Amino acid sequence: MRKLAIIALMLLPLSAWAQEFAARSSVGAETKLAKGLRLSAEEEVRAADGFASLGSLRTTVDLSYKIDKHFRVNGGFTLINPYKQKLSGFGAYRDRVYVGATAAIKTGDFQFYLKERLQLTHRTDDSLNVYQTTRNALALKSRLGVKYKGLSGLEPFAYVEARTALNEPWGSIPEDDNTVHYSSAGKAYYTYDFSGYTNVYLNRIRLGLGTDWSPAKGHNFTFGVLADYCSDYEIDTNKDGSKIFRDTTGWENTFRLSLSIGYTYKF
Repeated sequence: MRKLAIIALMLLPLSAWAQEFAARSSVGAETKLAKGLRLSAEEEVRAADGFASLGSLRTTVDLSYKIDKHFRVNGGFTLINPYKQKLSGFGAYRDRVYVGATAAIKTGDFQFYLKERLQLTHRTDDSLNVYQTTRNALALKSRLGVKYKGLSGLEPFAYVEARTALNEPWGSIPEDDNTVHYSSAGKAYYTYDFSGYTNVYLNRIRLGLGTDWSPAKGHNFTFGVLADYCSDYEIDTNKDGSKIFRDTTGWENTFRLSLSIGYTYKF
């Protein structure tokens, strides 16, 4: 527990820059189906930013296969149920499928690993403005991490992860009509030509620090802190994508700090 306290104290300076605070917790189970083949299920609860309300519920089923001591592949499905505080209930759910691969190497008591994950998230909201939000969003997550395995029952870890959005909406302002117009509500806008889902950019860098704790066989707890720097290009258009609003379109940068607690039973 002393080591956990030291990790927490090291992370305190990050809170000075955090614009948003959140938390997440999960419970799951994992079982061996055959040699190298494992099936897991997890239910995760996330709080909204600032702990204002429930953020979402996420149910995940994952199947992984260990090719050898260095390589593992996996795939899975996640059902995301976002909670809408204004509605006092859940909004339109999202479906997510993913595939991944992990390469790991051990040197002494340290294990270094590289994890790649490609995911597709389908939004089911019928009122979605598809000119400013992708209905079927592709993203690539790349994680480089290290674990220390020289302690009894504890495995401290650290990693950095980059998430790249692969098919965000994009368009242009016609050269022959690049003057500012104003709506009846006084909002400044340009005429807009939507060109498709061609915008690719790095939209999140995550630093993760924490430890796995196994107090008894089959029981595993994970305690961690996630520091996220998010950079999203927000596009605000009308419903038919013919107008883009000047003052609500552009880069939105945030720094979020989240606490994470999880439990997994392995059998």
